Formats: sequence, structure tokens, C-alpha cells
Amino acid sequence: MSKANNESAMLFKPFLIAGMVILAFGIVCIWIGSSFISIREEADGFKIIGLRFLVGGAISISLGFIAKHFLLIKYLWKQRIWSRNRSEESNFSNWYKP
Repeated sequence: MSKANNESAMLFKPFLIAGMVILAFGIVCIWIGSSFISIREEADGFKIIGLRFLVGGAISISLGFIAKHFLLIKYLWKQRIWSRNRSEESNFSNWYKP
């Protein structure tokens, strides 16, 4: 395994585990807000906090997958975006050859 792949694999596990913990906490907050609290305003607050934790956990897991597959994403991005520019550059790249 190369150094770049090893570093990206090292970032994947912490992001994944942190995201799962945050998702679990968000689910618990929503569950507490919907079933245990009788005051309506406090229950709504727990639901809002739970939704924010769900979004944060999903972002953390997404960052983990991006870190793991960064080289593949970078390669695909270059193939898709800069393929059009390469054809334009090839028309004029052979004009000057020392």
C-alpha cells in the first residue's frame, strides 16, 4: 500500500466512527424529544438538535469516504473537467518546438 493510500485509509476510520457516534446521538435526541418530554417547546428543541446531529454525522461519514477515495475522485474529476481543455490546447501546442 502506498503512502497516499495509507494516509487516506487512516482518515477513513476516525471519520466513519465519529459519524456513527454523532448519528446515534442525533437519533437518541430525536427519540427523547418525541416520546419522553411532555413540554412541547423543549421537545421541539430536542428534535432540532437531533436533526443537526444527524446532518453533522452524515457530513462526517461523507468526508471519510471522500478521504478514502480521494485519488479516484481526483482522477475522475480531471478526466471529466479538463478533457475539453486538452483538446483546445492540442490545436496550438505544436506551433513552437525548439
